[in-house]
Amino acid sequence: MSETKYKYEPFVWSDWMSTGVEVIDTQHQNLLNMVNDAYNSITETTSPMTFQRITKELLSYAIYHFQTEESLMKEYDYFGERSEDAAQHIKEHRDFSAKIVAVRKTFNSGDRDQIIPVLEFLQTWIASHTQKVDIKLGAFIQAKEAERPSSNTD
Repeated sequence: MSETKYKYEPFVWSDWMSTGVEVIDTQHQNLLNMVNDAYNSITETTSPMTFQRITKELLSYAIYHFQTEESLMKEYDYFGERSEDAAQHIKEHRDFSAKIVAVRKTFNSGDRDQIIPVLEFLQTWIASHTQKVDIKLGAFIQAKEAERPSSNTD
């Protein structure tokens, strides 16, 4: 059986995805690049070990990114001022992580049909989460930054 690359259109970062918070946007770009790299490295004969390594790296980086966002939420009192938005944000982070863990377990049981659906899920989730949830956090942080007194004493 020959190795065939799955069809995939790389998801390219665009300004419409920007939250306006540099650390968040940089991490989103890195996450998208990781998803694109995963697509490019997966074939019909991808070994379970390779799939596990790829999904582990994606999950590890996603958790690192979620910790960054959640630290910013605490720093800027997002939980206190936008408790419902913060709760939804955290829930989406936990649901994402649970989905990846579940897919990894499914793949371990021999269900190779999950390879592309999980990568498509990642791509869709990143775009959706960025535009529906992260954009709110970004606007909140930018507003808080604008309220801070300038350290410039001209």
